[in-house]
Amino acid sequence: MKKVLGVAAAALTAVVSFASPASAADHTKHMHTGDAYGSVTGWSGEGVFTEEGDRVHICDTDADGRGVAIYVYKGTPDTGNVLYSMQVGGEGNCVTKSAADGGVYNLPESRVGFKFCRYWVADKIIHTGECKDYDFLNDNS
Repeated sequence: MKKVLGVAAAALTAVVSFASPASAADHTKHMHTGDAYGSVTGWSGEGVFTEEGDRVHICDTDADGRGVAIYVYKGTPDTGNVLYSMQVGGEGNCVTKSAADGGVYNLPESRVGFKFCRYWVADKIIHTGECKDYDFLNDNS
């Protein structure tokens, strides 16, 4: 009987350890500024949305004099409403917001959209370009 219970416990442990990483991977979405032109070499910024905790993380990855900006929507970028935006500039700099920050950062459990862009400042005005739209079902399941 002890041998049967030992085998059952080992099998259950194996199932849990194999299922968890796959589940987590399915709920993390990656975004890149170069995607606007289909370029995998022209990235100047990276973004990651993780459903668990509604974590939105963006980084400037190129010393090109431009930063990156993200606009977060309830719904899609085409039809939704902007909940908040973030910007960061300077190669290696990053910014993160999550549900733990409260308010608008606690995203709805529905379709959420992102407009991820490069940005620059000219004459004290923020300009955006090379934007790519993304949308995901934030079902956290």
